[in-house]
Amino acid sequence: MNKMIVYKNNEVVNLTSLEIKILNLLFNNLNKVVSRDKIIDSIWEWTGNDVNDNTVTVYLKRIREKLSSDIIITIKGIGYRIDEE
Repeated sequence: MNKMIVYKNNEVVNLTSLEIKILNLLFNNLNKVVSRDKIIDSIWEWTGNDVNDNTVTVYLKRIREKLSSDIIITIKGIGYRIDEE
């Protein structure tokens, strides 16, 4: 399998494989809201781990911190979105 690497300003951003998959899921749905349930279901598919709503919040917070960016938009009560700029 090809390894996905995230770059920002030509610097590698150290994301875990799960964080990269979540980010990839958002990028694959540009301009569309990805529901929290969809993210939870995807994490289950990828890892077999049963995660809750709070876990999603923590992952998204970590991804945002590592990217030092507000590219990921929270749609309150629904999910997350990345808009094409």
